[in-house]
Amino acid sequence: MDESLTALTGIGEHDRKKVLSWLATLPEVEILAIFQSGVKLSFQFKNAQSELPGRALKYAALVVAARRAGWDTVRGKGYRVASIRQFDDFSHLRKSKAAELMRKGRRPVLKKKVLAHWGEIVELRHEGAGFRAVASYLGHERRLKVSASYLAKLWGEIEND
Repeated sequence: MDESLTALTGIGEHDRKKVLSWLATLPEVEILAIFQSGVKLSFQFKNAQSELPGRALKYAALVVAARRAGWDTVRGKGYRVASIRQFDDFSHLRKSKAAELMRKGRRPVLKKKVLAHWGEIVELRHEGAGFRAVASYLGHERRLKVSASYLAKLWGEIEND
């Protein structure tokens, strides 16, 4: 019978118990409205699932009515748990946020710290040091953690202009 109730309500036994405790926290007027819609649903369930006993159908109908009334919203505030369509909408939002972060680039704090030692970087590069050696030098001598690729990018922006 548990499998039939899970199939009818769409949730497991543990969540069905949560529905009942949520229902008990509501004002009595809302409980009556949910109960009434549950009675209507039980007649629909009776036509579709005639092999289950009447009490199980009424229980499942009450649980479904409570879900429709807002049990599976985020803290009862009216925001439903996202389905796959909303997840796709949110993925577009995440992609645009990521594109904005990529457009902004690195934090300007690091750029300012690197530019404070730009004279040393230019000297080391003219002596033949590569960007990895310069990054290592800045890490050991100036306690500035910077990648060789970022130094190459800055070199291209500043020295080639």
